[in-house]
Amino acid sequence: MKLVPYLNFEGNTEEVMNTYAKIFDGRIHDLGRFGDTNPNLPEEQKNRIMHARLSFGDNMLMFSDGMAGRKINHGDAISLSLGMTDEAQAHSVFNQLAEGGTVTMPMAKQFWGAVFGMVTDKYGIRWMINCEVGA
Repeated sequence: MKLVPYLNFEGNTEEVMNTYAKIFDGRIHDLGRFGDTNPNLPEEQKNRIMHARLSFGDNMLMFSDGMAGRKINHGDAISLSLGMTDEAQAHSVFNQLAEGGTVTMPMAKQFWGAVFGMVTDKYGIRWMINCEVGA
């Protein structure tokens, strides 16, 4: 069994995916647009992402723009948590996610033996970066 987060946005999914692909050195695949399955949609809806996947390492995120007019509410009940073992990479990922976003807790050594930080990226997604020091 594997849990795969599915992130929904309001028309900027392609930008989000490309940003995350760069940060995580990932690969976008299975990208389908609403116009691929329904050519009768209004032009402004045809290019929206219906479904796509981003793979990086052993991880995957799925994405969709959702149907036009559907309001997306990014809440604070869920954070995506990254477990890492390379401290330099953890700081790099954190700093890239923080660009244009809000740092909730800067990366710092913690009592549980890790370097940890929390950030909400410019797309409203909350991230927790935990790097086991010396792992």
